[in-house]
Amino acid sequence: LYHAYGLTFASEIELPELALAPDASQPPQVQISLGAVSPQGLEGGRQISPFIWVSDGQFWLEVPDIARFLVRDGAQIVVQPAPSIDMASVRVFLLGSGLGALLFQRGLLVLHGNALEKNGQAIVCMGHSGAGKSTLAYALMQQGWRLLADDLVAITPQGSVLPGIPRIKLWHDAAKAFGLDPDALPPIRQGMQKYLLMGEAIERAVRPCPLRALYLIRQQRHDSNDPDDSRITRISSQRQAALCLRNQAFRPRFVRGLGQEGANFMALARLQQEVPLATLPTPRG
Repeated sequence: LYHAYGLTFASEIELPELALAPDASQPPQVQISLGAVSPQGLEGGRQISPFIWVSDGQFWLEVPDIARFLVRDGAQIVVQPAPSIDMASVRVFLLGSGLGALLFQRGLLVLHGNALEKNGQAIVCMGHSGAGKSTLAYALMQQGWRLLADDLVAITPQGSVLPGIPRIKLWHDAAKAFGLDPDALPPIRQGMQKYLLMGEAIERAVRPCPLRALYLIRQQRHDSNDPDDSRITRISSQRQAALCLRNQAFRPRFVRGLGQEGANFMALARLQQEVPLATLPTPRG
């Protein structure tokens, strides 16, 4: 039994990235099981991409040569791994796209970023893949912040960030810059020089926290003479803030396919009105 996002998971797949459930007597809300998943998609469903099908209450995903996933009613994930694939590679997509689809089915707003807590309040750092979200999160953890969630940040309608996956993923150069030994860390999947920090290596927050600020990470420009290019700058334009948040939502295609675009838009609009958003420049390298 594992615990994340306010949910208890009963899983036939070992999930070392997740925290164990604090109370094993509580019935699980989500079942993760190994089983057969049709290679033809969903009967009566809609195909929204070459590898994604959706229907009422169901989400089908194929990651070629890795696994097929079937997510049902926000309560079940069935996984059929490809022959001879390592389970670390399967978990990358199970705890990414698979879990994200399940959180959408449960009506949560999900952002692509890292959430951290200090003094009972949360911030979320967003940005495109490779922008430095995990590097910044681990640096902040050295300054007394605690990790709330990595990659998938789930926010309740009341504006609280739920404790999610307590892990950090660092590229080889970032791990060495922090004085870590990459050879002693598990890779996120075979053949990748990106490594997992989890368990005792992570100081994690265990309770939902009110969200107080959102930061959009961007790299500083080498050729800029504008002093604002090296400062944290609030985005005051409502239109610009709305566009930024929409672009940082987790898997917008999933949201559209599951028919939740309207509800997701309203949740993003409330978030934009209630929580300040700023750009956070980081140096290159």
